[in-house]
Amino acid sequence: MLDSVIFAMRKLSFNDVKLALAETGWPNGGDLDQIGANVYNAAVYNRNLARRMAGKPGTPARPGVDMPVFVFSLYNENRKPGQATERHWGMYYPNKKPVYQVDLSGKRPLESYPPLPLANNNSPYKGPIWCVFSGGKNVTQTELNGAMQDVCGQGNGTCNAIQPGGKCYKPNSLEVHASWAFNLYWQQSRKSGTACYFNGLAAQTAKDPSYGSCRFPSSLN
Repeated sequence: MLDSVIFAMRKLSFNDVKLALAETGWPNGGDLDQIGANVYNAAVYNRNLARRMAGKPGTPARPGVDMPVFVFSLYNENRKPGQATERHWGMYYPNKKPVYQVDLSGKRPLESYPPLPLANNNSPYKGPIWCVFSGGKNVTQTELNGAMQDVCGQGNGTCNAIQPGGKCYKPNSLEVHASWAFNLYWQQSRKSGTACYFNGLAAQTAKDPSYGSCRFPSSLN
């Protein structure tokens, strides 16, 4: 890829422009439907990247030429919105503990690292997925109410079933109602890029949250 840029610049007579790889890395976690986002793949990628950059510099088109490489990223950005991979690119957790060991000097032998957790999502997940309220002790009623108002205010009937008399009204719990609203909205709009996030209040699950006559639609419906 880098050499294709070099050849394109040569065509335009830009022969001596220095290049840097501004961002490269691998996510150490993700949503159920994000293939290959796991600690094993992230560690292998960054360890091999470090060894490659510590070896002979340059590319086939520019052998021996040093090129800065910036790894994305140092820390998991746990408050970043979007799909779960957006919050799992780091080599460290926000509490400064390592997600996995990596020697960025590239000098550590690969066989000296401790075993990594096995990759369990390198093939597509084929089961049903729901998007539900993720809980948490620090979630306030104000935050949850605000997210519910955003979802229910779209005017597409997302929250009809959790209105008084609706099939999912009981139990009359804000948390249960939030799971219904988050899930239905996500199922309706996920193909257009909507993430199961909702200001950090929701997460994907493979466990069916349905109860009684209240049946939650899944990603397979």
